[in-house]
Amino acid sequence: MNRRQWTILIVAWLGWVFDIMDTALFNFAKGPMLKEMMGEAAYRVSGAAVEGRIQMLFLVGWSIGGLVFGILADRWGRGKTLVVTILLYSALTGLTALCQTPDQVMWLRFFTAFGIGGEWAAGAALVAETVPADWRARASSYLQSAAAFGPWLAALANISVPAGNWRALFILGAAPALLCVFIRMRVPEGPAPARVPPNLRLVFQDKALMRNLAVACGLGIVGVTGAGILPFWLPNLVDQAGKLLGEEAKRDFLSLNTFTLHIGTLAGVFVFPWLAQRFGRRPLFAIFFVMAPTMTALALAQGPNLDRLLYLLPLASFFSVGVSSGFVLYFPELFPSWFRATGSGVAYNAGRIVSAPIPAMVGIIIAQRGGDVIPGVLIASAIYAFGLIALVFAPETKGKPLPA
Repeated sequence: MNRRQWTILIVAWLGWVFDIMDTALFNFAKGPMLKEMMGEAAYRVSGAAVEGRIQMLFLVGWSIGGLVFGILADRWGRGKTLVVTILLYSALTGLTALCQTPDQVMWLRFFTAFGIGGEWAAGAALVAETVPADWRARASSYLQSAAAFGPWLAALANISVPAGNWRALFILGAAPALLCVFIRMRVPEGPAPARVPPNLRLVFQDKALMRNLAVACGLGIVGVTGAGILPFWLPNLVDQAGKLLGEEAKRDFLSLNTFTLHIGTLAGVFVFPWLAQRFGRRPLFAIFFVMAPTMTALALAQGPNLDRLLYLLPLASFFSVGVSSGFVLYFPELFPSWFRATGSGVAYNAGRIVSAPIPAMVGIIIAQRGGDVIPGVLIASAIYAFGLIALVFAPETKGKPLPA
């Protein structure tokens, strides 16, 4: 790894850190924000359902952004697309602090997600094409470690502002991403974009490429859905388990639980690519898809308990979020250079479209159960069964170079 390669990896990592931090800040802010907008009584009745609808539209925007900016990354270049996407989601994060109604929040989150979805596709392709072949596994771990550092930064922001001050959280969420854009302007562009724009009709004429795209979309649907379940509903689980705690105590415990949750994430994103290099991509995906719902059920089956949330959820996150580093490694290995960012963006963000109704469904289940979060979380975790089906058709890419 030379200096230029390290610089590109670090800047892509920073973009993803602030990207994930934005998502985590909303998880911290959603309860106080909707209680203020709806009132305490109305929130107790239908707050979870409203949260689910907001997250549903957010996931739709994420998938659209991944598709649109993935295509643009193959045409404009990876670096230019990174700048646009980071600027987009940072500006709209700050504007969320001005919202007065849940509908305003919902639509701003929709457009914020355009930038978040597009940033991953451009960054993953740029890193895969920049680092040496024998560094791709390590680079994917470094890049996806942002899935832990982003929530940790959000947790630090959460405990640095007074309990319930959700507007300050969104303002804080805008500033670091702007710094990342400033840094990105001083990083050289990655490989030149294709002279001929990607001809998507060629994808449908190539059976192997169509199979790879279908497999990647299936894995993306399962992994993206599963990775979002615990982080999004963790505030609700803490609220349910800590009914006797005051608001500040619950806020502090939620921040602490976020730290412990993503210790598991950090371990998972480093362990997965390392093991995938030794034993292959398919076996590791299968193991993680089995263990993620198993550990979630173990942590929640006996009802919400603060100790179990603190100590067992990190094990669930090790598998459910840790598997995402496999996408950074595996997806670019499935597609030729002219379709790499587009294919990776479509695959990763297909999960957003298909999984978009799931938060709304979980929110409805929680509301119907009088605020009991656990049944909805456990039902949503059944999505991993579909990942095992997709793996039947997945090619093994261990030890193979990137397609030309």
